[in-house]
Amino acid sequence: MSLSDDLRFEGRRALVTGAANGFGAAIATLLSELGADLVLADREDGPLREMAGRLGALHHIYDQADSRTIDALVSAAGPVDILVNCAGILVAKPLLETTAAEARHLVDVDFLGVLHLMQGVGRSMVERRRGVILSIGSQTAFCGAEGRGIYAAAKAALSQLTRTAAVEWGPAGVRVLCLAPGRSLTRMTAETARPGYEGDRGLARVPLGRWGTAEEVAKLAVVLVSDAASYVTGETVIADGGFVLG
Repeated sequence: MSLSDDLRFEGRRALVTGAANGFGAAIATLLSELGADLVLADREDGPLREMAGRLGALHHIYDQADSRTIDALVSAAGPVDILVNCAGILVAKPLLETTAAEARHLVDVDFLGVLHLMQGVGRSMVERRRGVILSIGSQTAFCGAEGRGIYAAAKAALSQLTRTAAVEWGPAGVRVLCLAPGRSLTRMTAETARPGYEGDRGLARVPLGRWGTAEEVAKLAVVLVSDAASYVTGETVIADGGFVLG
């Protein structure tokens, strides 16, 4: 089979969370162009409806901090071949200024919510003996994440969850991966690119000397969930312009 054939998704259903904007929207758009049948999920009703209408996709509103709405999403989506976990939040504060409530909510969304959705979707994948799960992590999990400590800790936990799920579900033919972008511009990270922002060192540690784009991350994500990467599982792939090397 050719590489171009491996990158086609006809006959496969993909559930993409956080699909109203950012990485989720870019990944959903590319999967649609490559033939996937899409279910898009987000908590933002208006932008999600617009995206779903543009792509001819099903859509579902949910809150990743609420397990009941996650269960409803799993039921509404039905059996899926691909799950892409993009939904998440960021708390950009020094540790000494982060409240327990902020930390708890971030972990509920960025880790426990992802775990709950992976369990719901993964159970069906294991039973059907096929499927791919890709979660969006972060390069902050691999470096001193000044001003983002709780976020980085949750993303590091997500990388470990990926490894464990890959080991447990691999014998059933299910691949589990994590993609860790960094220094990439989305609505959530736009503040860090503002001139004069002093929350971190911006591009100072990026060898490639520029911000990444959602489209670049989407292209890599699509390769990882495709048959082109059929022998890859358990890995966290970093795409950060070389930031963690500095």
